[in-house]
Amino acid sequence: MTESNIKYELWLTRLDIANNYKNRIVDCFGDAKKVYDASKSDLLSSGVIDDKIADIIVSSRDDELIDKTYQEFLSYNQGLITRPMVNYPDKLRVIRNSPYGLFYIGHFPEDFHKCVSIVGARRCSEYGRWTAKEIAYTLSQKGYTIISGMALGIDNASHEGALRAKGKTVAVLGCGVDICYPRDNINTYVDIQKEGAIISEQLPGTVPMNFNFPTRNRIISALSNQVVIIEARLRSGSLITADFALEQGKDIYALPGRINDSLSAGCNALIEQGAGIITSVEDFVNNLEEVEINTLLVEDNDNIQNLFLEKEDLLVYSILDFYPKGIEEIIEKTNLDMMLVLNSIMNLCKLNLAKEVFVNQYIKIK
Repeated sequence: MTESNIKYELWLTRLDIANNYKNRIVDCFGDAKKVYDASKSDLLSSGVIDDKIADIIVSSRDDELIDKTYQEFLSYNQGLITRPMVNYPDKLRVIRNSPYGLFYIGHFPEDFHKCVSIVGARRCSEYGRWTAKEIAYTLSQKGYTIISGMALGIDNASHEGALRAKGKTVAVLGCGVDICYPRDNINTYVDIQKEGAIISEQLPGTVPMNFNFPTRNRIISALSNQVVIIEARLRSGSLITADFALEQGKDIYALPGRINDSLSAGCNALIEQGAGIITSVEDFVNNLEEVEINTLLVEDNDNIQNLFLEKEDLLVYSILDFYPKGIEEIIEKTNLDMMLVLNSIMNLCKLNLAKEVFVNQYIKIK
């Protein structure tokens, strides 16, 4: 993407309208520069925004201010990844309230294929801290990227474990990437940037605000394949992350604890609801590796027909993509009856070729 286009991507990212409007209008026009140049009638003709949003877009056009904002942006050591860019994570494209843009400092990962999120209590036990470090350390040695939120306690321990293994780790902040929060984690904040990245959907300069942290949790869970919860109270940010993970179709694992320990109440509740149980760091990592190998065998198969799929399964697979499709839409596009579609979806999910990301909403897995 050209420097000129990035300037307009910054303009749209900073525009005070909801992510879903930004995403829809850019999906229609292609990129922010084309949105900037479009007339109000063209914007309305897209059918994805109303008159109020079109007025906000049109009234925000100010070449001089946009140039000034872009020059200020360039003066800081930060980057911007937006929805039209090829390195925007596919995992974020399919979630509800997908962020239009992500600011970052450090090295934005080329892909988020092998990623595990590890989150937990800020006021954790030494046992929890040790477990988080060991899991992150062992996974990093196997080539996994560790995702967390750089909070005190479990989050920071997870980043430290990955860094100790000289692996890659990504911190998703609830404030601007230019602000180290909490300040006590300044060493982690600096070290992450050497091999990994600090990322945030919040504008640079945005101070930490309580309401921004629950929403950033959807990004932590979305970027990973598995979400690990280590020590969480019944009402905690970690369980919010688990809720997002469940909605996004991620595998959730929890560290069990004593039944009279409030720090473990959230984890024990997740296990009771069906989350995976971590009883051994080695066994947990080996199980993930087995899943990874099976997934790669499917992904590396250039000809999907080599899997000997039934023709109905191939037809359903052919119309799936990385945007969620509902059962009714699949039926309409394949002209198959409901039972055949449901049976094909079940077969594709078993083969890791499709995944349910919302209730009765499915995407294709590479």
